[in-house]
Amino acid sequence: MTSVIVLYTCVDSPPGRTVQMALEYLKVPYTVKDVNFDVGEHFSEEFLKMYPQGEIPVLDDNGLIIGESVAIIQYLAEKYGKDETFYPKDDLRIRSVIHHRLAFYLSTYYRRVHDYMILPMDYAGYERTDEKLAKTNHALKVFNEFLHRDGTSYVAGATLTIADLPFVMGTVALKAMDFDFNLFPHVTHWFEMFQRNHSDLWTVAAEGLKGLTYYNKNPRDLTSLKHWYHITKKN
Repeated sequence: MTSVIVLYTCVDSPPGRTVQMALEYLKVPYTVKDVNFDVGEHFSEEFLKMYPQGEIPVLDDNGLIIGESVAIIQYLAEKYGKDETFYPKDDLRIRSVIHHRLAFYLSTYYRRVHDYMILPMDYAGYERTDEKLAKTNHALKVFNEFLHRDGTSYVAGATLTIADLPFVMGTVALKAMDFDFNLFPHVTHWFEMFQRNHSDLWTVAAEGLKGLTYYNKNPRDLTSLKHWYHITKKN
């Protein structure tokens, strides 16, 4: 009997949705194990035994445990890649662009989105300040310029690659709070094109958008969650 990959995540996790889109694109059989974020299931003894970092998403591929969404999608594309476009093995130029975009996403794009949108949604001590908004706008400006200068339809070239998926979910997180994208036309064009051309993947992303929109308007009560460094707050 063929073993099935298990993805540990929760409904509104942008990184979790990134991995799920990769699994869908690659048509890899998988099952989702919902992690109850509200009660801190990711801090449970059982979860930490599996993954000491205590974060989601986590992938279990027949006993191989991998965390960090970007590392997960790279692994999945390497192992289960069905063509040479999603994560090219031999085209070093395209591969270098993909790696740059993923590094930019981690160091700047999602970092700014996370600080501005995600953290204030769930934890005390974090606010959506003008400074954080300025940093988020700067990250979008840079991303917009990359798309403009390259003149390509996707984040790292003329076709969909693994680099598009995390940027989709980072942008979804902003959309969930009705962020104004008017100053970033190339980001808007890319985002709308993705929705049109990849409706199957957008279905996964849209479920994340729905969850993020709900929790943005109805913050979780995380007072029972004993986070090791974030201060939790009531609804």
